[in-house]
Amino acid sequence: MAVIGRSRLFTDQQLIELHELGFNDREIGEKLGAHLVTVGRHRKRLGLKASNLRSFTDKQLIELYDQGFNDREIGKKLGAHLSTVADRRVRLGLETHDRRSRRPFTDQQLKELHEKGFNDREIGEKLGAYFRTVGKRRNRLGLKPHGLARS
Repeated sequence: MAVIGRSRLFTDQQLIELHELGFNDREIGEKLGAHLVTVGRHRKRLGLKASNLRSFTDKQLIELYDQGFNDREIGKKLGAHLSTVADRRVRLGLETHDRRSRRPFTDQQLKELHEKGFNDREIGEKLGAYFRTVGKRRNRLGLKPHGLARS
């Protein structure tokens, strides 16, 4: 029986039965109310191999990647861990779609609109970016902020 502190989470038999049905550690953990690491440790202790029956194909990953989803979003859709998706994506030679590392506009685009007198909010609306992102980039470029929206 898996024991955390004094509470009993699940029996070895429960884990074995779900494993034999083809569930992976994450799914077993969800069904038994245990963390996937706990399930994995107990599965290994019982000599059971990790179940790959619920894994995803390269084609599934590529289709979601081509739709513009990042690793976290793909993992959620495929029921896989972020690191599993990232490892497979790298193996396939695909670059990241990490939303945080994307620049939706160039410094030149920002400079041109700034020179025309647009403020951060207006520039953001024109370039499809959040106004605070525009402000941070503007500051990095050493450009002074413009006032409120023009009439």
